[in-house]
Amino acid sequence: MLTTGKEKILIVAPHADDEVLGCGGLIEKARRFQNEVKVVVGAVGDIIHPHSGEKVTAQTRIIELQNALADLGCHDFEVIYKDKDSLLDTIPKREIIMKLDQILDHFKPTMVFIPLPSYHQDHLVLFEACFAALRPKPTQFIKLIAMYEYPLISWQYRKFWNTGELYLDLTQTIDRKVNAFLKHKSQQRSSNHLISPESVKKWAEMRGLEIGVPYAEKFYILRSHIL
Repeated sequence: MLTTGKEKILIVAPHADDEVLGCGGLIEKARRFQNEVKVVVGAVGDIIHPHSGEKVTAQTRIIELQNALADLGCHDFEVIYKDKDSLLDTIPKREIIMKLDQILDHFKPTMVFIPLPSYHQDHLVLFEACFAALRPKPTQFIKLIAMYEYPLISWQYRKFWNTGELYLDLTQTIDRKVNAFLKHKSQQRSSNHLISPESVKKWAEMRGLEIGVPYAEKFYILRSHIL
């Protein structure tokens, strides 16, 4: 479907870097074939990261996001909240759903990719808001709604075994994905951490083994239909 150049793909990410961790290869391939891609980030904010002890500003996160997406050929993005990193659970869920409704109505995607829920409150809140915003209604024409994964779902008490599985071959684009992740400089961890360039590549290699290719991204289908 990506090779037609006719898709409008919306990717919703809790934070800046989740879009690359979960969908970096998808973004690159979609843009390479001239599909429209829009990335919506739930929240950034001034925050002190435990892994570095350094304060990272919201503006730094936005610049990193812009640079990472540019590496993948995507220039259409927006951030819903610029002062709510790790605070999405303090916002009325109805407000977040309404903002997502507006984005969906304006962009009119043919495919939507949302985060798997995890232990992080922002990820869980955004998943639930996305699920509500993507409720069946006659004004939406979306052929595929799927959840994307990221390494931190390895600490997850709810498993998604009852969904369809969808893979994307990253053989030609794994290096672009890793390079894009490196643009999120404030998020870099040591090589033995789940969130590191080395782990990004290992995760893709693991998913590739499942379908017989060197590298892959994996998605979990919530809803799809054949035209």
